[in-house]
Amino acid sequence: MHHFSKIRQQKVSHQISINSSIKDLDFAELFTKLANEARSKGANLMRTQVMNRIYVWPLNGKTASTILESSTEVNKGDDYSFLVPWLGGGLLMEKGEKWKNHRKMLTPAFHFAKLEGYLDVFNSESKILIDCLEKVIENHDSIDLFPYFKRCTLDIICGTAMGYKFNAQIEHDHKYVQAVEGFNKLTVEYSLNPFLWNRFVYWALGYQKMHDDFLVILKKFTNDAIVERRAALASGAVEKETSKRKMNFLDILLSSEEANELTSEDIRREVDTFLFAGHDTTSTSLSWLCWNLAHNPDVQEKVYQEIVAVFGEDPNEDVTSEKINRLEYTERVLKESKRMFAPVPGVQRKLTKDIVIDGITIPSEGNITISPMILHCNPKVYQNPEKFDPDRFLPEECLKRNAYDYIPFSAGLRNCIGQKFSILNEKVMLVHILRNFRLEPKIGFYETKPLFEVVAKPSQGIPMKLIKRY
Repeated sequence: MHHFSKIRQQKVSHQISINSSIKDLDFAELFTKLANEARSKGANLMRTQVMNRIYVWPLNGKTASTILESSTEVNKGDDYSFLVPWLGGGLLMEKGEKWKNHRKMLTPAFHFAKLEGYLDVFNSESKILIDCLEKVIENHDSIDLFPYFKRCTLDIICGTAMGYKFNAQIEHDHKYVQAVEGFNKLTVEYSLNPFLWNRFVYWALGYQKMHDDFLVILKKFTNDAIVERRAALASGAVEKETSKRKMNFLDILLSSEEANELTSEDIRREVDTFLFAGHDTTSTSLSWLCWNLAHNPDVQEKVYQEIVAVFGEDPNEDVTSEKINRLEYTERVLKESKRMFAPVPGVQRKLTKDIVIDGITIPSEGNITISPMILHCNPKVYQNPEKFDPDRFLPEECLKRNAYDYIPFSAGLRNCIGQKFSILNEKVMLVHILRNFRLEPKIGFYETKPLFEVVAKPSQGIPMKLIKRY
């Protein structure tokens, strides 16, 4: 691996050898270290290579903006190919006119007025989460919050986007949750281990069977949910409910199917995409937020006092959009947590033509990896980047930075369509958690680290002590 001065005429100015097993490497730490070394030498781009695949990494918001602002370079990179059997054809993976049409079709599902209609589900599922946590801490000194957050966000996604009651919080160890986790791990191992690119090796080592088994579970769950909603709409069981509000995510897809704009497979892929992206990223982001609060008790107390000032002391009061928008300090805390631990460590584009970035020509077919994780730890932008400081997001401080130096949801045409949904979901859950518990860490801050996977999950979970407030 090395950073570079040119792409086509490579001149190595820094190189390291990797002798340890790929599984043992801390890629988040490795790539961050390489990026900072490259920046210290004045570089604005970095190059890494795995076998014959070359990856170019913008090291600041200005260089990243060349790709993010492009209206043509919107195709996903090579490493996404593994996800095609599951999510291919969905908004995350699609390209060209089909992607544009689907994006336009689905945007109304995430308008602010629609999000307000989701608050009843956000609140009810958050209260179930609190009940689950209270039962666990009766008999346990500490608890790993991460799996509880995953189940809660999955129930929220199913309830809001599909009108489907999943009950993952009640029925633990659901096969769908395990299949998502397993498929994610296969995706990362495949992308980082070139030996697995050989189809025979992949099959002989048993990876293909695991891959196929996970896909069966994932697709069956989604198809069952779609069939149930389609039947409910056809029977009129939800007609009255739908007439009182705008259609949810799945309703929009099903109405487009009736108009012959989407096939059944199109619908399945879009639902799969939203289920995966919606619950995994939000639960990961909330986990890191609680981790930061537990290790910064002064910040946690300040957030709690703001919550009490806005909502009062009743821990069971529902969260409303009017009140939650008054949590100004909490908003900055959420942003700082996403700066330190971006839920998605990197997004990738595959170039369709030669492009010039920072005076360097990068050839077509090259992969550009834009990493929020790397951009957010740039010491030239964020002084002392390892320090948790919510005041970095005071309005006057934000004006000092390039807009693309902070991209937790990516940016440009292919930014996250559900980012407002995710932020509101996270805020509601946080309000319910902090109104009921004080968070204390069970292990040191650096003893759990973000994994460089599809989603930056905590390597050791989020082990906490929960102290009841009432």
